[in-house]
Amino acid sequence: MKNKINKLTVLIIFNIILSFVISGCNSKEEVNNETGTEKHDEHEEGETNSEVALTQEQINLMGIEFSGIEARNINGYIKVNGELMMNQENESKVGSIIPGRVKKIYVKEGSFVRAGQTLAVIENPDLINVQVDYINAKNDFDFAKQEYDRQQKLSSDNIGSKKNFAEIESNYKRAMANYKTLEEKLNGYKISKNRFENIYTDSVADLQKSYSISAPISGNVVSRMITIGQYVEPSTDMFHIVNTNSLFADLSIYEKDLKFVRTGQKVVIESGSNPGRIYEGKVSFVNKVFDDINRSVKVRVTVNNSSQELYPFMFVTAKIYVTDESVMSVPVSAIEAEGENKYVFVKTDEKKKIDDHSEHGDEDGHNEKEHKDEIGIVFKKVLVKTGISDNRFTEIYPVSEIKAGDEVVSKGAFYLKSELKKEELGGHEH
Repeated sequence: MKNKINKLTVLIIFNIILSFVISGCNSKEEVNNETGTEKHDEHEEGETNSEVALTQEQINLMGIEFSGIEARNINGYIKVNGELMMNQENESKVGSIIPGRVKKIYVKEGSFVRAGQTLAVIENPDLINVQVDYINAKNDFDFAKQEYDRQQKLSSDNIGSKKNFAEIESNYKRAMANYKTLEEKLNGYKISKNRFENIYTDSVADLQKSYSISAPISGNVVSRMITIGQYVEPSTDMFHIVNTNSLFADLSIYEKDLKFVRTGQKVVIESGSNPGRIYEGKVSFVNKVFDDINRSVKVRVTVNNSSQELYPFMFVTAKIYVTDESVMSVPVSAIEAEGENKYVFVKTDEKKKIDDHSEHGDEDGHNEKEHKDEIGIVFKKVLVKTGISDNRFTEIYPVSEIKAGDEVVSKGAFYLKSELKKEELGGHEH
């Protein structure tokens, strides 16, 4: 009986100890859960943190300076993107005005040609017929003119018949029209009529049997679409010539900047293919149609490319220099970038107690009380959009609310950016 009581006592004590252990574990788990929740909250706060506080001593030590947000006259530029395009006036698709078979080709793809240079020669038997028709028409005209002059003299002397003179005059005008028509046809075929002056005295008729294809402009042959022996029609493109001494840059201008852009303004173009090299041009055309998809208007700039370093369809950046405009602006040094976003640090009237974790853990604890009493000035990170700029000031379009007279950090913004990153990293520690 006594043994049973002892066993029962031991069992009760064991259950009591076990309940304390389980309770302690549950309490620890709840504490850990609460701590984890708090850290998670801190983590979220760190991600959305957009404020940083500095003491006056830190501001002085870092050499931070301020500048007001105010209206300034900026004789600056708008920075935009665009694409280089061919100047259609310096581009030509070359063909023949008559059908024929290609006899000779004088140029290759990539060759530079001058205006008037022969590119190819084609043959067509109809050229002989045109020249024979011209010779006959000239003879008919010469005869009709002689008869007309003779009858006109007789008519003025009242010797000839007026009816006969009218008929001769009609034949003369018909012969002249036919002659002039064939003369123009010869000019179109690039056949000189002077070659027929001695046609009846020479033993061999000097008739042109081929037609020369000439370059209408100077430039490079970028493509050749024919081969020797090929039969071509007037609709056949034989060569493609381009002259890239002058190119167009089609730039996209957003709504907010349209008021600054007009024809004749100076533009500086930069290309990624040759960093640091600039190419000058002028605004030649501002499109009157708004692109609703890209929310922009196309502006065309004529670019001097005599160096031949730019190529059509390259992407470029451009600075359009505008006249004096009074706009809300900040110093260029106040703008910080983070990816595609731009922002400034605005000085506020708010004050904040600064917690410096580096002071914790000091063995003597001398600095802890002094640290808690430190009060810092709050700076807010504010997203902005930029407009026209010069070497000193940049126009801003605040995304958040900023009012004229507010001060931004114009020197030392890098330090605030670093402090902000420190606080964000501190919020991630577990």
